[in-house]
Amino acid sequence: MSGSTWMRSAAIAAASAIVFVLLASPSAQSRSHKAKPTPTETPTMTPTATPTPEQKVWNFDQDKAGGPANGWKPLEGEWQVIPDPTAPSQPNTYGLPPGRLVATLTHALEYYPMAIQDSSTDYGDFTLEASFKSAGGRFDCSGGLLFRYVDNNNYYLLSAGCPNDYFTLSKMSGGKAEILKQQVVPTDRDTWYKLKVIAQGGHFTCYDNDKMIFDADDSKIAKGKIGVWARDDSEARFDNVTLTIMDNFAGGGAAAPVGSPSAAAPSLPPPP
Repeated sequence: MSGSTWMRSAAIAAASAIVFVLLASPSAQSRSHKAKPTPTETPTMTPTATPTPEQKVWNFDQDKAGGPANGWKPLEGEWQVIPDPTAPSQPNTYGLPPGRLVATLTHALEYYPMAIQDSSTDYGDFTLEASFKSAGGRFDCSGGLLFRYVDNNNYYLLSAGCPNDYFTLSKMSGGKAEILKQQVVPTDRDTWYKLKVIAQGGHFTCYDNDKMIFDADDSKIAKGKIGVWARDDSEARFDNVTLTIMDNFAGGGAAAPVGSPSAAAPSLPPPP
């Protein structure tokens, strides 16, 4: 190969290489104007609203002493507004004065005074709590909270026994009494206690002085009214009865069994 031919071939090869490089590599100007990817916006999460509880409180302080309590209906017994200087919310409580010896003996120590909150509303799921004490009683000094009350034959009862010291969750269904759960908890007269039950569906959690004592399950009665309860001649007194209903509670379920109200509540079984 002659020198000129070799030089021409080398020049062609060099030119081809330069063209290839220019075609394969984008210019600096093209790189500088390359579009940047648009970032994806992160959606703002809306916080879930916290359910607001509906709360009703009865402290009886605006009611007239010796008279009926506004919004409450006695079913059995002489329930009335009673002044008490030791009440958690002074000056008044709702309870029973001394007496009822004849009624107690007539019912063979199975007499149960009761009063309910006088409303057309039935409650299913809630927290019910109240301060309770018994100021006296020759035969008994017990008291408790009624809930899901349909009539005298159908309701639940959380009671503090005095002087037998039994803390009990009972059910009255179709006129038949049944103890669902019971535990020994010391209860003295002239001493204030805080009773509380949380009812959610068929599950009940029971407290004494903010201490959980036990829980129990029963789905026989779905909803009803709330109230207070005493036994025999107990001078039961209640203050700061508080009902709390959460918006997210179902508050319903199967229809509660309905029976015919009787003149007096059937007796609960004695503590074992």
